[in-house]
Amino acid sequence: MEETAIKGLKLLELNDSGSDSGESNCCSSTSTTISVEGYDTSLRRYPLKLELEKHFASCGEIYNIYVPRDFETGILKSVAFMRILGEGAEDKALQLSGTDVGGWTAIVKRAPYQKVFMDDPWYAGPRCAAAPAPADTKTYRIRVTGYDTSLPKIDMQIALYKHFSSCGSIWKVIVLSSAAFIYLEGERCVDKALELSGRNMGGSTLVVEPVVPRPDILKKRRPLACTTTGYTLPSTLLEVAKKKKKKMETEMEMEMEMEKVKEKEKALS
Repeated sequence: MEETAIKGLKLLELNDSGSDSGESNCCSSTSTTISVEGYDTSLRRYPLKLELEKHFASCGEIYNIYVPRDFETGILKSVAFMRILGEGAEDKALQLSGTDVGGWTAIVKRAPYQKVFMDDPWYAGPRCAAAPAPADTKTYRIRVTGYDTSLPKIDMQIALYKHFSSCGSIWKVIVLSSAAFIYLEGERCVDKALELSGRNMGGSTLVVEPVVPRPDILKKRRPLACTTTGYTLPSTLLEVAKKKKKKMETEMEMEMEMEKVKEKEKALS
């Protein structure tokens, strides 16, 4: 395991003080932190995280997947870390060492749990106030419907990622009960995605629509809190991220319901 990738895991002493300080169940005895090696470091981070989530889904609840990358080059480092919750999660995960993950063999090892990952200033995301300035790119969002909603969420995320990967750089796929939202970047990425509307994916005909961000949501976006070194505290960030994700999904569901009501009103008028 390369030294720079686990630098942050050695910064804090291992102790059980977290259980006495009222921390969330991410740090409980029924959870484990593992390291995973064997993947091609030229892969993109997001699809790799999707692959890891699917491969280790049987081990328990995937609480966090951390794939560090080189700060200057942006290339992934050779080891990733996963936090998995559930009884026997560690044993189940270790049993997957040596198994195939989409063309590469996973090497799974135990890894000590730490409260802070310090080797990747991009861990907090590009909106972290102290993070390095991101490339001058704009992120767009599209909505996709028409897919088979009976499929597992992770399978649909992977399928949608592959289906729209030619349109631009995809950094998130959110699958809800009746629609999916894809965040992507790149020249003409939305136009390219709209050209795939009506195309077949696994026997289903997809409907693709652009999504225009609401002005009130854009105004609420502020830089994320960071430490003085520019690195965030994952234990705090993860809780905030989970709440933010839930709120985002709720807002999307409400937007869809409002649009349905408007369509019905137009049909009746």
